[in-house]
Amino acid sequence: MVQKKWTNIFILLLAVLFSSCHSELRPKETDKETEVVDSLIAEPGSDTTFIPIDTSIIRNTDSTLFHSIRFDESNIYTESQIHVENGQYWRANDYIGRPIDLGYTFQAPANDTMKARPFVILLHEGAFLFGSRKNEEGKARLLARKGYATATIDYRIGFNGGREGFACESNSRELYQAIYRGVQDIYVALRYFMDNSVKFGIDPRNVVIGGSSAGGIAASAFLYMDEADFEKLSPGIVKTLGRLDTYPNHTGFKIRALLTSLGFAIIQSDYITSNNAIPTVFFQRTGDDVLAYEKGKLFFCNDYFFTEGAKNTSTRLETLHKPYELNYEPKAGHQLSYNEDYVVNRYAKFVNRIWGGDRRQIVNENYNNIRNKILN
Repeated sequence: MVQKKWTNIFILLLAVLFSSCHSELRPKETDKETEVVDSLIAEPGSDTTFIPIDTSIIRNTDSTLFHSIRFDESNIYTESQIHVENGQYWRANDYIGRPIDLGYTFQAPANDTMKARPFVILLHEGAFLFGSRKNEEGKARLLARKGYATATIDYRIGFNGGREGFACESNSRELYQAIYRGVQDIYVALRYFMDNSVKFGIDPRNVVIGGSSAGGIAASAFLYMDEADFEKLSPGIVKTLGRLDTYPNHTGFKIRALLTSLGFAIIQSDYITSNNAIPTVFFQRTGDDVLAYEKGKLFFCNDYFFTEGAKNTSTRLETLHKPYELNYEPKAGHQLSYNEDYVVNRYAKFVNRIWGGDRRQIVNENYNNIRNKILN
């Protein structure tokens, strides 16, 4: 009986020890908004299990980020204090089978004492036909000066029948494939940075994705579409181009917000549900003649599919009681009047509010606020 008693005590001690260790490895509960915006992005269409990583250096709760002097409108670092690093994250075949190198530019405060910084990855505009990561480097540098770690990336561009200056000489199937390749590249880039999170000093649990124009289309497809969605729109696309997430067993990540500019488009706003909705910032003109503000054919080309813009998408988020900020100009044309400093300041304030648990729905016409609703 004595031996059995000591055996039971030993087993109990082991159980307590395991429970203690396990609780240390779990992400800590932070603020109230975590149940709303802490959606895990792993492999679309599967469960959203966060792939285990070493969290021992991740000590920043939402509350500490919110109260930090960093990450708001002030540029607390000078340009000379920003570390810039160029590299390659993948080599892949383009739309006609040519292998091309896909590069990145990483920017973050140099010699930073914060070892796990929120990370913003930005995708450039160009109708999936032109442009490069350099288009977004100004925004990335401003975010880095606010304390973020940032990266702009190249993604595969080009599709049969499309050419710079006139994108309408193709078909919907080619456009679906262009978007699909872009989503594949986002996955690989994020896996690359998350696998090297210690080297880059980034927090895989605090990732923000941003995109301008076509970059916003790719970002929205990354967040809200899976292989089954693409297959329904373009049968055989997975067999032709391969898995959407090429390396699903690599390090996981958590998306906190979507930041868009120079118009926005999602193929179907009802892809957004209460379970997967991401807090979003929009900048678009009501008379956008490239991406419809409400709903219209992609690039206003008669033979392409419909997309929904910032107005319809923000309405969808409003219906789902999710935070967003819609900045619109009641003007014609695709280009915006806002300068980069203003756009990036709105980005930073929005993310900061998310960390602070301020789940607001904001609408600004030009620079004037016309809606400012705090969600319960």
